[in-house]
Amino acid sequence: MGKNDTRHGGDDPGALGNNLKEKDLTLQAAQYMYKRLKELGVPVVITRDTDITLDRNERVSKILNAFGNNPNVIVVANHINAGGGEWLLPVQLMIGY
Repeated sequence: MGKNDTRHGGDDPGALGNNLKEKDLTLQAAQYMYKRLKELGVPVVITRDTDITLDRNERVSKILNAFGNNPNVIVVANHINAGGGEWLLPVQLMIGY
């Protein structure tokens, strides 16, 4: 089971640069992953599929409402960081989401 947590959105654009908004890119990535996982038969839900603002509590509620507190659920939080560093952090582990 998976939970695709599309970050930023609505009033929160996330990182900005080169006429791009992080919220738009994370939404595109999340929609692609959601569609692909569905095609593969993976039970999955998406936090947001439009440009809306969700606070932390709303995100957590959507996760819990979808699958409860099941330890077999994987939550993927989409971010496209604009730190300007020379290295890539492919996975950010979030404990106690």
